[in-house]
Amino acid sequence: MRYNGMRTSRRTVLMVSLCVSLCAGLAVAAETEQDPDSVFPDEPAARALYEKMIEAMRQAETLSYHCRYRWESKGRDLGGSRYNVWLKKPNHFRVEMSRGEGEPSGFLVGDGDFMWTYWADNRPRFSIETNEDYTKTCRHVYLKAPTPLGRHSISHLVGVLPTGMIIDASTFHGYTDSLQPYLDGAKGMGTETVDGQACDVIEVSFMKHQRSWYIWLSQQDHLPRKVKQIVRVSYDIIMYEQWSDVTVNASIADEKFVWKPPEGWQEWIRPGPDHYLLKPGTEAPDFELAAADGSKIKLSDHRNEIVWFYIWRAG
Repeated sequence: MRYNGMRTSRRTVLMVSLCVSLCAGLAVAAETEQDPDSVFPDEPAARALYEKMIEAMRQAETLSYHCRYRWESKGRDLGGSRYNVWLKKPNHFRVEMSRGEGEPSGFLVGDGDFMWTYWADNRPRFSIETNEDYTKTCRHVYLKAPTPLGRHSISHLVGVLPTGMIIDASTFHGYTDSLQPYLDGAKGMGTETVDGQACDVIEVSFMKHQRSWYIWLSQQDHLPRKVKQIVRVSYDIIMYEQWSDVTVNASIADEKFVWKPPEGWQEWIRPGPDHYLLKPGTEAPDFELAAADGSKIKLSDHRNEIVWFYIWRAG
């Protein structure tokens, strides 16, 4: 691509690191790297509570719960949703998402082999779509994807409903959350009562405290009743989950996990980046982006230089 005499190339003269994510990007905050006290010692008792939560999810034959989710940053409410989750061994799941107090508008159904995503009305529009592309495919469409046991993530899928999820429901099916290899440790934060449930409160730190989960674990079933996540970039991004109606090992009919596209519906293939890339030789439009350190990067500031954009995410 060319911008006023500048071409992008695989050769690196200038490397710009950006952080991109569906809900909240994770970048390295310089102040966190420089503060060795931000990573606390791992407390065996708190780590045991965290592992007991994972064990409780994986040993259950069925699990269902209601969740209210919201997120905020810089003192601004960025929105939220509520959703219901049903999980059944060996590999079945259903998620129904609603905005506000209305009827469900987005659905995920895992039938054991495939995940089906569909919407009661128009599907959400994704930022890279043109008006024309969206108008053609916004109604009576669904997504379909394989769900190999222990290798699919409901948390990574719910963004298309759209909603967010901190504790990955696929832990129930044996999936290991992508953050787990970067777990620093856990520490206890006392006890607290949530909706009549006595809870042990722990903080779990990831990636040198760049991300934390605060989890209120019921002393009765060792499952969450509240979760707060803080992502520490040049500012804090905070997400909340409030769990209720948590039910373990109740009977759930197999019909809950079955869905077939109605007549006239079509499978929608979500466009990938290649669909929107500029063709070789096309002049690159000017743009401005936020870097991981909070500064601004403008393409035209690097006129006549070769620029490599390295776009990444973690978590």
